[in-house]
Amino acid sequence: MVIGYLLALLCVGWQHVLGKDLKEKPNQIGPRVIGGVVTTNAKLGGYMMVLKYKKEFMCGGTLIHELIVLTAAHCFIGMPKPEYWTVTGGVSRRGLDKGEVRQVKSFLRPNNFDQTNMHMDVALMRLAKPMKGLNIAKIPLCTGPLEAGTIVTVSGWGLKQPENVKPEKLLRRVEVPIIDKKSCSDAHLPTVKLTSTVLCAGVLGRRDACTFDSGGPLVYQGHVCGIVSFGIGCASRRYPGVYTDVNHVKPFIKESMQKLLNS
Repeated sequence: MVIGYLLALLCVGWQHVLGKDLKEKPNQIGPRVIGGVVTTNAKLGGYMMVLKYKKEFMCGGTLIHELIVLTAAHCFIGMPKPEYWTVTGGVSRRGLDKGEVRQVKSFLRPNNFDQTNMHMDVALMRLAKPMKGLNIAKIPLCTGPLEAGTIVTVSGWGLKQPENVKPEKLLRRVEVPIIDKKSCSDAHLPTVKLTSTVLCAGVLGRRDACTFDSGGPLVYQGHVCGIVSFGIGCASRRYPGVYTDVNHVKPFIKESMQKLLNS
């Protein structure tokens, strides 16, 4: 499958195969703030986390408990050892702000996570010590489904220009509307068949998540409602960004939190 091609690249450090507007090709599916503005963790609420593997930035994450970080399952493909992962909180300028660093004790992702279509693209990390400090705060889970047209906030250190190759130093956010699931699903066919565990958002051709935003949050009214999952290109004129629907996968999140906290 075409997504499997991308995931092979993930194992050697790439997180997105870039496409250009209407020229995206089937093998250009990838995890992935275009059209956004610079912000800080304090302004967002303190929930944004930096996830590193062997000291290299890999994904974003969301603090939902002092010991638990929410992120995407695909972030762990090719990077399966918890002891090599670290989480940093309280950072706005990646690589410049010191922040609070915590080792990862363990992580869980669904047994039915499917890398060919990113079904159940959700994972939880259990920190070795509580994440506390300046500009750090947890955020609650979404309380219900989001209707098309609802404006949400996506944030991360991902590319601000699709042609770039390195994650940004400065944290950015972008406001985008939720897009009708049927129209989004139709747009992605036949390249990929979207499943019930995702939602879509973006302003076609203008605003979107991008490479290195993977695992980061989509937030509505102070609740995390989505996880950056994948996209075809960045700010494409045809393909909306795809996010894991937190409301849909909430049973897995709650069950996994209990397992991790009791471990």
